[in-house]
Amino acid sequence: GAMGGSGELRDDARMASVRAVLGEERYEMVRSAKLLVVGAGGIGCELLKNLVLTGFENIEVVDLDTIDVSNLNRQFLFRRAHVDRSKAEVASEQVRQFRPAAKIVAHHGNVKDSKFGVEFVSRFEVVVNALDNLEARRHVNRLCLAAEKPLLEAGSTGHLGQVTVIKKGETECFECQAKPTQKVFPYCTIRSTPEKPVHCLTWAKNLFDLCFGPEDESNLLSDLATEMRQYQTADGVDGEAAGRKIYASLFEEDIKKQADLKDLWSDKRPPPQPLPYDEALRSTAAPGGAGGGGSVLETQKVPSVEADARGFVRAVAAMYGPDRKGLIGQSVFSKDDPVSMDFVHCAANLRMENYRIGRLSRWDAQSIAGAIIPAVASTNAVVAGLEVVQLIHVLAEAKRNVPLRESRCRTVWVRYPEPSRKKILQPSRLLKPNSRCFVCGARTARVAVKSMADCKLGAFAKNCMQGALGAHRPALYLSGTCIFDPEYPEPSEEAEEEGMHPEWSLTEWGLSSGSLLQVEDEGQGFSCNLVITEEPELSEEEYPAGFRIEAAAGPAEGEAEERGEKRKAEEELAGAPKQAHIDVVDLD
Repeated sequence: GAMGGSGELRDDARMASVRAVLGEERYEMVRSAKLLVVGAGGIGCELLKNLVLTGFENIEVVDLDTIDVSNLNRQFLFRRAHVDRSKAEVASEQVRQFRPAAKIVAHHGNVKDSKFGVEFVSRFEVVVNALDNLEARRHVNRLCLAAEKPLLEAGSTGHLGQVTVIKKGETECFECQAKPTQKVFPYCTIRSTPEKPVHCLTWAKNLFDLCFGPEDESNLLSDLATEMRQYQTADGVDGEAAGRKIYASLFEEDIKKQADLKDLWSDKRPPPQPLPYDEALRSTAAPGGAGGGGSVLETQKVPSVEADARGFVRAVAAMYGPDRKGLIGQSVFSKDDPVSMDFVHCAANLRMENYRIGRLSRWDAQSIAGAIIPAVASTNAVVAGLEVVQLIHVLAEAKRNVPLRESRCRTVWVRYPEPSRKKILQPSRLLKPNSRCFVCGARTARVAVKSMADCKLGAFAKNCMQGALGAHRPALYLSGTCIFDPEYPEPSEEAEEEGMHPEWSLTEWGLSSGSLLQVEDEGQGFSCNLVITEEPELSEEEYPAGFRIEAAAGPAEGEAEERGEKRKAEEELAGAPKQAHIDVVDLD
C-alpha cells in the first residue's frame, strides 16, 4: 500500500485469520509475549518471518554475523544489496515490512558477550534458538537454566532437522546427553602417515596456523615451528623466495625424514616420495574435473601438480605481501579467505602427491576444510515452523501451570529422504533431566589427564574447560582459593601480582590424582565440581589432547529404560545407531 493506512488495514485483515485460528485468548497471549531469538541465518530468517506472521509483536534478535553472498540462496530475507550488513539488523528491517506493528530490536553481537548474560535473558518469557554451532548452543542452554526460562532448541543438517523444548528441572537440558564432538585424528596420522585427503587438509590447516597464526604449543606440527616461523619477524621478506624455501622444507626434506622412519612403512604402506619443486613444475598434466563436460566449474577441476606447486608459492608470497604482512602472527584460517584457502588447498594437494593419495579440486578441498554440509532451505522452513508450534504450546501451558513433560510439547525430528514409518516428521515425548548431568544434575564432571606434571593449568583451562566442557570464561578454585582467573589466561606481571600462574602445571599447583576443583563461569551462571585423576596409560592416539572427559556418568537408575525408548526411536529415525541423536548442527 502507498501509505500506513492501507498497510494497517491489510495487516488487520491478515491478523483476523490468525486470530480466528488461535482463538482470542491465545492470540492475546502471542501478542504480549516477549521473545529472544538467537540467530538470524538459515533457520533464523524463516523463524522471524513465522513469528511476526503468527502475531508475535515483542521480539529481540541477536546475531554476530554479517550477510555473505553465499547466504542468498536460502536466507530469503536477504538481497544482494544487503551483503556485508548485519544479519540481525537486516532481518529485523525486512520482517517489519510484513507487520509494521511488530516491535523488533536487533543486536549485532555475540550471544556469548557479557551484556547478553543471565540478567538480559531474564527479561524474556521464552528464548528461541536458531544457531549453527555447538559452543553457542551450550552457552545459551546454561543461560536459560540459570534464568529458569524455557528454551526452544532447533537445528538442521542437510535434510535432517530437530526441534525440542528445554526447561530447568522439567526436561533434559541440551547437555544431559553427550554430543558427538568433531573427529580428532591421531597425531601420528596427521604428522607422518596420512591415508585420506582429510588427513592432509588437517595437516595443511595446522601448517597455516603455524606459519601465520599466533604461537600455539598444541599445534600438531609444532616441531616445524622454528623453520616455519623464521620469516615472521624479518623485515622486507621476499615472499617468493620464502615460499620456495618453505616448499623445499615441507615437500622434500621433511618427506625424506618421514620416509627414513622405517618402522612406519611396509609393502602395504610404502614410504612417501619427495617432490622437488623443479620436478613438480614439469608435471603439467591436469586430471580434470568431476565429469559432466562443459558444465564443470573451474574450481571443480583437479589442478595439475605444477599448478599446486606454483599456487603454494604464490599464496606464501601473498601472505608476505604489503596487504597482509601486518597480519602475520595473528592470522586465522578461514575457508572464505581466498589466500588462506589457496594455501591450504595447494599444501594439502602437494602432500597428497607425496603420499600417493588422489588430489582434490579446490571446491572439494573447501567443502572438507570448512566442514560444509549443504544446507536445505525446505528443512530450515519445516524446522522453523515446528519451533513456532512448540512455542505456542509452551506459552499456553505456562498460563495453565502444566509441567512441560505433561504438556503438548514434543521433540520432533525431520527425517528425509528415508522417513520413519513413512512419516517425515517424527515426534517423541520430552525426557526428564539426567540426574547425573554435569550442567543441570549432579553438577560433577570427571576428567582423566595423562600427566599432571606436564599439564599446564592455562592450557588445561583453554582446551578442557572452554573447549571440551563449553565454559566461556571459567574460573577454577582449589579448596576455595582461585587458582585460575579468566582475566589472566596468559603468564604476565599482572597475573603474578594477583597470584596467578597459568604456566604452572597441575602438580605445581599441588593437585594430585583424585583432586577436586570448583569451576565457575559467572557470565553463564554455570558452576560444577571437577574431579581430576591421572591416567598414565591414556592412549595418545585416541586422546591427542592428553585428557579424557567423563562429563555425565550416564543415566541413573530408573532413567535407563526411558532413555532406551528414546534411543530406539532415534535409531529408527537415523537408520543406524551411529547417527542416533541427530543433534543437528545447522551448518548455515
